[in-house]
Amino acid sequence: MLSFTQHIIIIGAVQGILLFVLLNLDSRATTANRLLGVFCLLLALYFLSPFIALNAELNAFSGLLGWGFFLPASFGALNFLYYRHAVTNTKLSWKDLWHLTPVLICYLLNLHWLTESTEYRLNLLQTFDPVPTGFKTSILIFYFQAFAYNGFSAWLIFRYQNKAQNTLANFNPDIFRWLWAFLTITLIIWSFKIIADFTSLKYLSRWADILIVVFIYSVAIAQWRNPKLFRVEQLQSKPTSSDSHDLYTSTHKSSPGSLDEGTREVLLKSTKEFMQQDKPFLDSQLTLSSLAESIGLSTHHLSEVLNQQEGKNFYQFVNQYRVSYLIEQLKKDKKAKILDLALASGFSSKSTFNAVFKQFTDQTPSQFRKSLTC
Repeated sequence: MLSFTQHIIIIGAVQGILLFVLLNLDSRATTANRLLGVFCLLLALYFLSPFIALNAELNAFSGLLGWGFFLPASFGALNFLYYRHAVTNTKLSWKDLWHLTPVLICYLLNLHWLTESTEYRLNLLQTFDPVPTGFKTSILIFYFQAFAYNGFSAWLIFRYQNKAQNTLANFNPDIFRWLWAFLTITLIIWSFKIIADFTSLKYLSRWADILIVVFIYSVAIAQWRNPKLFRVEQLQSKPTSSDSHDLYTSTHKSSPGSLDEGTREVLLKSTKEFMQQDKPFLDSQLTLSSLAESIGLSTHHLSEVLNQQEGKNFYQFVNQYRVSYLIEQLKKDKKAKILDLALASGFSSKSTFNAVFKQFTDQTPSQFRKSLTC
């Protein structure tokens, strides 16, 4: 008889297959949807694979014995690719096939026993005596790829977040908070797994399995409902020549730049005058490059002026004007619809406005309006 945990895993596996279908057949499907769908399918097949050998009897699926065991060697890469394409909505390229290297190595190392008879594999999986050559190496590859890709994903999210803050002014900052939270959960899951494998705390492995099912499928459902769940519009996925400069100036605000302090002060003054007089922040599509072009500066120099002279990134600099402008309009007409004022102030959506407004005022728009009437 199946245990409660086994029932949960079977139900989760069936849901994974259904999510794969939903995420790939939806007319709105993006690259991120399809990647997450594949992740759900592989996760489902991995969890179903032990049931092929249930009761130590051969059945119609016995030919698949052992083949699902090494699928987790692809999970780190799938996580990384999902983060990349969820934020930028770019397409996969042939170069991305190299991310399959860890899982392919695992299968090559174990091909000698995976191609044995079903009877041999059934007996081997029941006893693991002797442990197949290459099996232990594959376990190490599991964990190496998982933690390595977690590191790659952390660097990717950090770079995208920094690029968005330094070149864009109209994105929801909560996107990156969620991505960092997801990355932390992934790290916890793999930590549970490695502790369970190398210590006596075997129960952590089952907790990790349940956690990954709940986590991945929850994200998958949210992604299916909203294909633009983590999209940052106008963000380029490939590094540009200005990226390294923007990253440096944003993380080294006190370091000397290519401009002397006096020049930066003059340029900052003229930039602020332009913001106050021409109000370019009312354009929801305003970017670092478009503002730099309007005031006759290079993006390098404008980024340096904002980061080192003003002590703010482009996102902070522009949105302070938007929030101040909205507050002024709200004080003039306390009965005006906040969303209408937000869109007129340069915000592109309700969710972005709510997140930015609370970030700058420590209050929700509704709370702020109430404070005006007190």
